[in-house]
Amino acid sequence: MEDKCVILINIFKEALYMVKKITIIGGGNGAFAVAGDLTLAGYEITLYEDERFKENIEELLKTQTITLTGVGKTGEAKIHKVTMDLQEALLEADLIMPVVPAYALKNFAEKIAPYIKRGDKIVLTPGSTGGALIVSKVLNEKGKLDEVKIAEMHTLPYACRKTGPTSVNILLECGKLYFAAFPAKYNQEMYDIVKEFYPAVELVNDVLETALNNGNPVSHPAPVVLNAGKIEYYKGEHYHYKEGITPSVARVNEKIDIERQEICKKFGYKIVDAKDRLFLMGYVPKRETLYECYRDSKVFSPLKGPKDLNDRYLTEDTPCSLVALSSIADIVGVETPVMDSVITLASALKDENYWKTGNTVESLGLSGMNAEEIKDFLQEGYK
Repeated sequence: MEDKCVILINIFKEALYMVKKITIIGGGNGAFAVAGDLTLAGYEITLYEDERFKENIEELLKTQTITLTGVGKTGEAKIHKVTMDLQEALLEADLIMPVVPAYALKNFAEKIAPYIKRGDKIVLTPGSTGGALIVSKVLNEKGKLDEVKIAEMHTLPYACRKTGPTSVNILLECGKLYFAAFPAKYNQEMYDIVKEFYPAVELVNDVLETALNNGNPVSHPAPVVLNAGKIEYYKGEHYHYKEGITPSVARVNEKIDIERQEICKKFGYKIVDAKDRLFLMGYVPKRETLYECYRDSKVFSPLKGPKDLNDRYLTEDTPCSLVALSSIADIVGVETPVMDSVITLASALKDENYWKTGNTVESLGLSGMNAEEIKDFLQEGYK
């Protein structure tokens, strides 16, 4: 009887869990947008940036204010606290929201491990491809995963760009955010928390499904590889979507998306075509082909860049996403010749072997498992 009472009390506590204090990790476009938007929504926001990247928040440390323009909530957002002290940033957080590049997630997990407390809740915004699994693996290895609940969105909640040291323009509030927790047994609990401030979240089966719906590996690496000469020659006078994705380049993206869909089928996930997902998110109009979606997008068309081959479209989305997808495909017997070709060419362009330095099933904590074992692991977590 006593055990039942304890269980009921815990359930009641979780039902009453309210988020007021949110810690944002990061100092880029997305972090500023999240911090400003949630401040204007009434949340007490602490923004943390690593001291190595102090220049990202130098002016914000003085003003404590982010100016939001564009769609959604606009105006002056007075941030509760801006700090480079990680322990201070995490001390009283009801929710921790890293808004960092995919390549920074492992380092993020290693840095927060000493300060993570039992019961902490983390929402990766976004998780990119396998982010929740990477963070969980690190915390588990350090003995800090006990009762820590990690969730992720498949993409940033906004399309946005900084317009100054303390200002950011939001071009789009994402209309669909695929969302899941790791382990998935915490799906509903984490979803109920996040939907209060991001009602666009849609709960999916698990964090592999969110990972497989990350659109960046479909839209970014191949066009950069295929436009490498132009990008290097013109040094910034390049529009990735408007100029870089011609009908033939879009066909390559479509082939990559077909390979991605085949992986989804093997795991029993709902198949969402790239052009349909981009439409649901609000990035593109409804069109017959992926090329037409990119061509007619009012969000994508004005976006200039990459200015060189060191851009994240190539150096992040190839090793952190395409390599991960290819590695997962191997487990379930899906051939990915187009993905693999892009990875190989990107490696040659950057003189780096992304097959060795990129994220694989080992990085995600999935090595040695078959599809059924992976699904069980995603549901129950580390044992």
